[in-house]
Amino acid sequence: MSEQTEQSTDPTFGTRFKTALKNLGIGIVFLIAGLFLLWHNESRILEREQSITQAEAVLSEASADAESGAETKSAPQDTQVTTPFRWALRLGGCVILFLGLATLFKPLVVLVEKIPLIANFVGRGITVFALLSSLSLTLILISAVWMVARPVFGALMLLAGIVPLFTLYRSGRKARLKQAWKNA
Repeated sequence: MSEQTEQSTDPTFGTRFKTALKNLGIGIVFLIAGLFLLWHNESRILEREQSITQAEAVLSEASADAESGAETKSAPQDTQVTTPFRWALRLGGCVILFLGLATLFKPLVVLVEKIPLIANFVGRGITVFALLSSLSLTLILISAVWMVARPVFGALMLLAGIVPLFTLYRSGRKARLKQAWKNA
């Protein structure tokens, strides 16, 4: 009985690895859910922006008609959701993407867990990779939606989304260059 208790408190490498592999599905679901949340949130904001533009056009026509004596049309109701709520949904989508990416790379962390020096670096490296990638995916998705309504704002968001990817690429390239110099 004491052997069973020891096994349940200290899972073996095989059980941790199997659990990490089973959780790959959860990571994929988190990725899809995060991307959907971000896309849905931004498309709702885009619809609101377009309805405001249409309302302004209707109001300008109505004021021109009022001056000529015609009846005025009422503007569509603005169902505005508070801006902090929209930002909370953006942040939530980014966090869900981060959790999905971190879960997808968990089997790699479990594989190198037994190597003392490498395990810590791989775990932290995957965390940084997942964080920067989720931030980049969030900004690129937001920019894709905003390119329709406000192209300049969308382009700035796209540029901000590419910067973390460029940072990851440059850090990997520097590491490869250092390794090449060391081997030469």
